[in-house]
Amino acid sequence: MYMGTTENESVYYLTREEVKKIITVAGSLRDRVILKILARTGMRRGELRDLEVRDLDFEKRRLYIRSGKGDKSRTVPVDSDTLQDVRFYLGERKDGKLIQSNKAESISLKQINEICAKTGKMARVKHPNPAKEEVNPHLFRHSFARFMLEKGMRMEEVQKVLGHSSIKTTMDVYGTPGMESVQSSYDRIMDEL
Repeated sequence: MYMGTTENESVYYLTREEVKKIITVAGSLRDRVILKILARTGMRRGELRDLEVRDLDFEKRRLYIRSGKGDKSRTVPVDSDTLQDVRFYLGERKDGKLIQSNKAESISLKQINEICAKTGKMARVKHPNPAKEEVNPHLFRHSFARFMLEKGMRMEEVQKVLGHSSIKTTMDVYGTPGMESVQSSYDRIMDEL
């Protein structure tokens, strides 16, 4: 969804329907796990790459990020549906990197980019920024933040999940309403006129 003419990438985000379409067409369980984690936690691709099996808490439904941006750690919530796919993906595996390449080694950032781009194309979902062609991992982060705010999560809670050191950063990036919200309000008011 396009929100304005600014160069700030956070103004571009996917609709909930577009995210669902992308996850649905994932070519493998591993790819679906990658997409769900990105879309449902707001995690950066490097944080996803660095996750280890030991960083999962299935009981509390949380993921522990050991070294996020600025080498800061944090804990993020994760939904039961995503965790169920993670369980199937892991099978009997109890250690090592959570997401592995097809050769049982850590997945690369390039591979994560390729999975997002390829799956976006398969779903026929384009990057909402007209200057870009492919869906990328960071687009899921922006979409996640927008969804959480639209559904009533407090800005401070979004800040904590995203790992921003300052609420000012979260406000600067996500403090303006998304275009879906603006369109909904506009339509409601126009219907009343």
